[in-house]
This record gives sequence, C-alpha cells and structure tokens, in this order.
Amino acid sequence: MARLDFILRLMTTEQADGMRLRAGNPPAVVFGRTSQHLDIPAFTEDQLVGFVREITEPADLARLQTEGLVNIRYEFQGQLYECLIHKEDGSWAADFRALGGEEAATGTQSVRAAPDDSLDDAPFIPGIDDDDTAFSPSEGAPSMSLDITSGGGRPRGGLRPKAEIAYSREEATIPPVYGDRLSREELHKLLRWMVEQDATDLHLTPRFPPTLRVDNVFQPSQGRELSPEELKKVVLSILSPLEREQLEVEHSVDLSYHVDGIGRFRVNVFRQMWGVSAAIRYIRSAIESLEALNLPEELTWLSGQENGLVLFTGPTGSGKSTTMAAIIEQMNANRQLHILTLEQPVEFLFANQKSLIQQREVGTHTESFNRGLRDALRENPDVIMVGELRDLETVQMALSASETGHLILATLHANSSTNAISRLIDVFPDTQKAGARAMVSDTLRAVVNMRLLRHKSGRGLIPAVEFLKNNGAVSTLIRENKLHQIRQVITTSLGEGMWPFERHVMELFRRGAVDYEVAYAAAPDKKIFEQYMGSSASAKEKQRRRKS
Repeated sequence: MARLDFILRLMTTEQADGMRLRAGNPPAVVFGRTSQHLDIPAFTEDQLVGFVREITEPADLARLQTEGLVNIRYEFQGQLYECLIHKEDGSWAADFRALGGEEAATGTQSVRAAPDDSLDDAPFIPGIDDDDTAFSPSEGAPSMSLDITSGGGRPRGGLRPKAEIAYSREEATIPPVYGDRLSREELHKLLRWMVEQDATDLHLTPRFPPTLRVDNVFQPSQGRELSPEELKKVVLSILSPLEREQLEVEHSVDLSYHVDGIGRFRVNVFRQMWGVSAAIRYIRSAIESLEALNLPEELTWLSGQENGLVLFTGPTGSGKSTTMAAIIEQMNANRQLHILTLEQPVEFLFANQKSLIQQREVGTHTESFNRGLRDALRENPDVIMVGELRDLETVQMALSASETGHLILATLHANSSTNAISRLIDVFPDTQKAGARAMVSDTLRAVVNMRLLRHKSGRGLIPAVEFLKNNGAVSTLIRENKLHQIRQVITTSLGEGMWPFERHVMELFRRGAVDYEVAYAAAPDKKIFEQYMGSSASAKEKQRRRKS
C-alpha cells in the first residue's frame, strides 16, 4: 500500500484537513472549504480500485455494491483516518480525514452522500454536518506546529518534505515491476516511482539495480540488475540525433526530459567501464519562494540589484539552481525586466508576469555559454542567468557583461565563498590575474554558498547558507589578493546582512532543525562553530561528537 501511505503522508505534510482522490486527477488536499491539487502525477482508475480492495473487507465491498458507498476507518503509523469510498460519475472516489482522540474513541459516524466533484463547490468531507462551513484539524492528529523561523524543528517545504513523519525506507527499495528487457514505458514507471518516493535522483547503471537518492541517502533497490545492452538501448531512445552524436564524440551529454503526467527531469548520460549510464534528477515544476525553501529572508536583497555579478556556489545537489530560480521568480513578480537565461539543460520553466523571461538551452538554442553570453549583449537584457561558469571564455564574458550594466546570476562549484572568488580568478592566466582581481572586486555583488543538511526528523533536507556581500573591505581584499582575510570580514559584518556558514548551521541546530552532529560535521571551521555555539551546546554533545 505504498502509494496510499504516500498520499496520506502528503496530507500530513501539507497540514491539510482532508484528502480527496479522483481518477484522472492528482490527489487534492482540503483546507476548510477549499481544495488544491498536489503537484504529483494523477491517479488512474486501476489505482483507485486497488486502494479500495486493499483497505476494505468483504462486508465493506458488499455494502459498496448494494449502497454505492461505505464509511470505514484506516490506521496508518498510529494515526486513525476516516475514509468515505463511493462511486462518482461511474468511477470510484475516496475522501480521507484524520480523526482526533475523541473521535477515534467513538463509534462509526453516520454516512452521507457526496456532492458533485467540482472544485467550485464546497468539497465533501465525511462526518461533517451540512450547516458546517469548515472544520479544524483533529486534536489528536499529528502535530504540525513546528516552524524553522520560530524555534521549531521541521522545514516548511521546498527543498524536500515539510513534516516530521517516521516511515520505513523500504518503500524506496521496491521498484515497480519491469521486464527482462527495459523499455521506454518501463523507464517511465521508474521515473514515476522516483517522484512518488520523493527522491531527488535516480541512477541507472549496468550490472546494478535502479537506485534512488532519498534525503541524500543512496538507496539501491531490490530490483534486478540492468544489463549493459538493455540500458544502452533505452537510454539512446530518449536522446535526439544531436545528443546521440554528442555522446559518441564527448562520451557524455546533458539533456532535459519530459514525461506527460509525471514531470520534467534533468538527465546526464555518460559512458563508464561497463557501458552507458544515466543520472536523472527530478525538476519540481513549482518555483517556490525563498520563504517556502527555508532560505534566509536577507537573500531577498539580491532580487533588487541592478548590475554586477552574483555567484551561487556549493556542491552538486545543494540547491543552487532552485535558489536562483526563486530569486528570478521574485524579480518576475515585482520588477519590469528583460531576463535571459542560459542553461544546460533548461530546468525550471518561468511564466512571464511583470518581466519578460526568455530561456535558451545550450546545445539546442546556442552552441555554448560563451556564445550565448556574447549574443545576450545584443539582445538588450537587464538580467542574465548563466547555468554554470565553466571556462575562461565564459567567465570573461560574464564579468564583461556585469561591467556594462547587466546583472549576472551564475553558479559555480566551490565549497566556500572565498574559494568561489579564488576559482573565479584562477581561471585567468598568471599574466591576467591582476586585472581579473580588479574586475571581480568592482563587479562582484554577492556570493551565496549553500549545502543541504539532513533534517533532524530524518525526513527531508534543509539548506544551510553562507552569505557574502561585496562591501568596501571585501573589495579591497580581493584587489590586494588577501582572500584569506575575507572570512574575518564576513564574521564581523553581521549588521550588513551577511554571515558565515558556521553561524547559520549553529542557528539551525538551536532551532531544532538539525542534530548537533550534522551541524558540527557541516561547519568548515569547527573552532568557530563551537565559539558560536557557546553554552548552547552541552558538554555531552561536544564529547559525543569528538568521540565519533
């Protein structure tokens, strides 16, 4: 019953009063008298029939046949749910709500018929009187009051699930059934499984079963091993002729892949010792706000910048692209701008609001980041988003564009703010480094360094951030090649809205978002971290960390 349990977890995660299931539609969460569909694949008629069979007994099925509806109770992870199963327009439908302590102790409530399935009408919730205008979450329902901004312990959403829910990870190790030879349709089943298990990545590699990465945990599945031949065939089937040619010449290729009813994915196909492999990342369709992503509100400052260079840094999968998309969406909603993105591949899809946003994919719409930046200077943009600064030519063009009045948002792989600046300068030949330092000191606006840490609940990830602004002191240190002193400036400039990584992970620990061990391990400088912790970290916690 993994799929049913999955949607019940979503109901708790969204802090919803109820959940509605209809064939052909994604699950809809109910808040009072309104409904909202979740951004996950739609349910099929067969799946709903399967749910009915799993949670009903013969007597219930008999009532369904004779009366057309039945009201039952279903327990999941210690929480009791009331479920009305009925026929609607000839198809099965189900409505869930969580029961509180008093309700759970009473007998079965009376059952009434459901109204038409229209989101314009008040959604039906079983057990509510006709004259009720809304109902509150049950007193005995799982507590969802924790808040990262008010000292609580759960992330609010965005970069992984929002609730503290204990569940078995066995669900993420049982893939859907696929035949002796993997087909494209079966690949789509694996992609749906990936989305349902809330995984960030799916790895397909020869001589190994399909593997998910859930909450940063690498989890090989219980499926059979994939042969080199079948994997090569199915992977090549999703590539265009141009992408196949690139794979043949360069032995790797990046692409975006869309499956109707499931979503969009970023795919890296590459050759390794045993054949063709694929690393697939799920791209969430919704572009969430900084608040929803649990990111510090001070990052809003970035969306108001007029020119210069803003770097988003961190390891792969640290939330750089998601954060950059949130900044662009904030601009889109509040400013009249021409925004141009250069990506490989295109990830988040923007809808024009106050701004005009045009998205170009490297390899499809332009041959390289460098060429795309060169073209952009003749396309009159206010903001240019560069997917990655990879080489000297791209860095030179990005700095030149920022010097001529454009705002450049770009990602760079670096493990700290100072390391990002160093890498930016080090791509230049020795004879050009002095000039490069001068350009960076003048054009750099900020560096956002990120990592995703495991949430204390064991379920979900939460971003930890170092934020550097280029003030007068930082600019002087860059120009004089004294980058090692920049960390001291960050530490002493909290009043200017910047902070070191150690301070943020300390705050995450104090708020109950991460364990002490996770915070300590993530801190680049352990001594500085413990200084920030002060008396808030108990001697027992420090001793336990040192022993490990």
